[in-house]
Amino acid sequence: MLRYFLSAISFLTIIPVPKRYRQEMKHLLPFFPIVGFFIGIIFVLINYCCSFVFYKIVVDFLVVVSLIIITGGLHLDGLADFLDGFYAGDSKDEIIKIMDDSHIGAMGVIGIVVVILAKFILFNNLDNNMVNASLVLFPVLGRWSMVVSMGISQPAKEDGLGNFFLKNTTKNDFIISVIITFLLVFFVFKLKGIVIFLFISFFSFIFTKYIIKKIKGITGDTLGAVCEMSEVFTLLILNLK
Repeated sequence: MLRYFLSAISFLTIIPVPKRYRQEMKHLLPFFPIVGFFIGIIFVLINYCCSFVFYKIVVDFLVVVSLIIITGGLHLDGLADFLDGFYAGDSKDEIIKIMDDSHIGAMGVIGIVVVILAKFILFNNLDNNMVNASLVLFPVLGRWSMVVSMGISQPAKEDGLGNFFLKNTTKNDFIISVIITFLLVFFVFKLKGIVIFLFISFFSFIFTKYIIKKIKGITGDTLGAVCEMSEVFTLLILNLK
């Protein structure tokens, strides 16, 4: 179990993991939401420690920066490539070619700025009584959204991260991930967490279906886009009056 968890951490974060644990390829899906929970706990600690020396607006900024650092900007990079490709490309081949380009376009830059700004504003407006629970919930559901995307799709190309994960995923992995995510969100937010879980699941399903319609499958970049958009959507729901 430990080797799967550490392997999932090595794929989803920049946290150092012993090399022998980075070689595990199968059965990682159930650990996606667990890694999200682990990241959320780090945010809670950052929020708690920094609140003693900084004003709330600065603490929220540090949490957003921490998210980018911990993930290595991986999902933001995927979002940028997704926006560039889907905005400028007409056919599947054109979209994938643009997404594979190492250069970032105008839409990608705009997308990154908007998402970071949105997270910062939404963090800053969270009810003080639900800040810690929210800091755990949104990374859990962000990684769960990638599980949804992989569970209903197929690779759009023969190489890449998306193809790697899909080749090493079974139906049981998906079912276990559903159960784990359900338990985590209930533990963090009780019944309200389950409602948000269902909303994010539906959002991820619709978003992935749109991606499939355009490129006949998913890629590592689209998984990053699904994660980022789901995190923003989760925080948006948490800001409802």
